[in-house]
Amino acid sequence: MMKKKEVAILGGTGFVGVELFRLLQNHQYFNVTFISSESKKGKPIINQHMWSKKIKYRSIDELTDNYDAIFSCLPSGILPKYIDKIIDKTQVLFNISGDYRLKDINLSKDYYPLTDWRKYNSLVQYYIPEFNNIDRNKKIINLGGCMAVSSIYALYPLIKNKLIENNNIILDVKTGSSGGGKSTKETHAERFNNFRIHKAFKHKHHPEIEMFLNEMSNHINKVNFTAYSLDIPRGIYISSYTKLKSGVTDVDVKKAFFRTYKDNNFVTYIPNISKVNVKQTLGTNNVYTSFKINNDLCLSVSMLDNLIKGAAGQAIQAANNYFRIDETEGLVIQKGALWP
Repeated sequence: MMKKKEVAILGGTGFVGVELFRLLQNHQYFNVTFISSESKKGKPIINQHMWSKKIKYRSIDELTDNYDAIFSCLPSGILPKYIDKIIDKTQVLFNISGDYRLKDINLSKDYYPLTDWRKYNSLVQYYIPEFNNIDRNKKIINLGGCMAVSSIYALYPLIKNKLIENNNIILDVKTGSSGGGKSTKETHAERFNNFRIHKAFKHKHHPEIEMFLNEMSNHINKVNFTAYSLDIPRGIYISSYTKLKSGVTDVDVKKAFFRTYKDNNFVTYIPNISKVNVKQTLGTNNVYTSFKINNDLCLSVSMLDNLIKGAAGQAIQAANNYFRIDETEGLVIQKGALWP
């Protein structure tokens, strides 16, 4: 029997931190003994999911023990302020924010101006569980952004199998309100019964998608990315429009999706595109993908829960792989109320 791993959560009161704590209550090998919150330090854990009198919120400055793993759910730009203090207090750091995702220093400055990652760049792995082998020699495992990974699930089978032209990929991304975090300035009155563009062409997950696709394909993939705000609390629906190469058939695309995801624990290809929807993924670590062809135009879709598969669940999946635990541990049977 494996000894329980002592883990800490940084940023425990945001949507992702709260969701991560809820999910880890179901994990038989991870024991949460530290949760940080600068605004609620000293107070017991009382959140939208559960009450816990056994543990209280603490300041990151109180992080003195050595942990098997630290999960950072801090907003982008905050972790770099503490990284020097905490990096030696853990075997591995799973970062869910965007701070160390981009490998190009100029892009990183544009999208994450508070992050100077040069000191730690050699210690970072950008990791999507379905497409990478985890590197246990790296100190920081940086998870992909929720919209980025969802987009990649829709595109990976096409690009990996060289079925599409790479010069004009159009991504139509629809996302729920929790994707903006608790600090969003958008009010319920603005979002309710409404639909609008959130970010046109210049979203922080855009360069991340291109970075991953270019590395795995050894080609330049030009992506046009626009995100829309949906009147739902959680969930992402990706619609990707690509041009198929001459001679590529419906059967070729179907084989690519089936072979890519047939043995996957969490990503599933559904043949009928009309039979998949966002609600099927909510509260789970599951991803559903599908496609439809019209002449040489391919519409490929994916959908997931942004707080679980796009964030907290993805981090647990990564930690399971890192510690050689069953990948599904803590992600199948859940307890605690689902919120938002």
